Amino acid sequence: MPVVLFRFVRCLALLLLALPLCARAADFRDPQEQQFIVWPNIPVIRATDFAEYAADRKVFEELHGGKDPATIVAALQAVDQLQAHHERTALAELGRSLNVLFISELDRLTRATRLRSPKLRFDFAGITPAELQRPAVLDANALAQLKAKAGQVTLLAYMTYARTEGSAIQVTATLVKTNDGSAQSFTVTALASQAGAALAQDVFHYFYGTRFAPYRNPLAASEWLLPAPSHQDLMVSYDNASRYCQSQGAELPSASEMEIGETAGIYHEGIEVKAERLYHLGSSQLYAPQLSRDARLLPNPNPQGSNAYYYCIRKKASRGRK
Repeated sequence: MPVVLFRFVRCLALLLLALPLCARAADFRDPQEQQFIVWPNIPVIRATDFAEYAADRKVFEELHGGKDPATIVAALQAVDQLQAHHERTALAELGRSLNVLFISELDRLTRATRLRSPKLRFDFAGITPAELQRPAVLDANALAQLKAKAGQVTLLAYMTYARTEGSAIQVTATLVKTNDGSAQSFTVTALASQAGAALAQDVFHYFYGTRFAPYRNPLAASEWLLPAPSHQDLMVSYDNASRYCQSQGAELPSASEMEIGETAGIYHEGIEVKAERLYHLGSSQLYAPQLSRDARLLPNPNPQGSNAYYYCIRKKASRGRK
């Protein structure tokens, strides 16, 4: 593990251990009206360089096989040069540039949108220019100093980056709450000169964009069941589907329930409906999701034939019932 990364992870761990733990908020941006004070020096840590990986591997391959002594010596020298190259690159000024461009773009967006009460504020109080140039201001000499700095901020941030191809880099910024250790990450891929601004735009949108009301499940009193284990991904007859649902204290859904379940999707207590399939309904009809809303209900010409897929639906057991 690189020294800078090791020091940062170590200090961040000490910081979080030194702070009181509290219940995690439902949303990372909560409390909604609170302003977050962010420590302005953001450590930037170089991660895997995908674009150079192939070239690096080629250098090491020269050490294998029946090569003559002169070739092996040249390969060893190339390995030494490769190590020195990566050390120089890791200590380059890209980190400081990302830090400054990220903060300046957040400031620009705040001015452009005329926000009266910025949600994020970078506090430079008591920080010298020399500190801003250090790889990680959090690398304090004593835990007492670390606690003192921690008391001034509510958010810490760090970035990792990797060069992907040409001048493009992939950057991930992670924000960490000092009160409970919860984190939120943002990733962009852009030219090195544009990555800081692109990242700032994602963070700005997250913190300042409209917070929509949570989804309400129209079928909250009901629950969906998968087909019988032997029916998974198979077409069965209406009779077989209906009998299995009844065995589970459930029934085949209505057209309305099927449409609501399809609209909600599997990540909001709904179901996954595939466009090319037909599904059995409790009315003995077939539900065809690929058709328009007014044409989705089809007659079932052969209830005994294996001609459709299905889900079951049933009322949730009331609280207190086993």
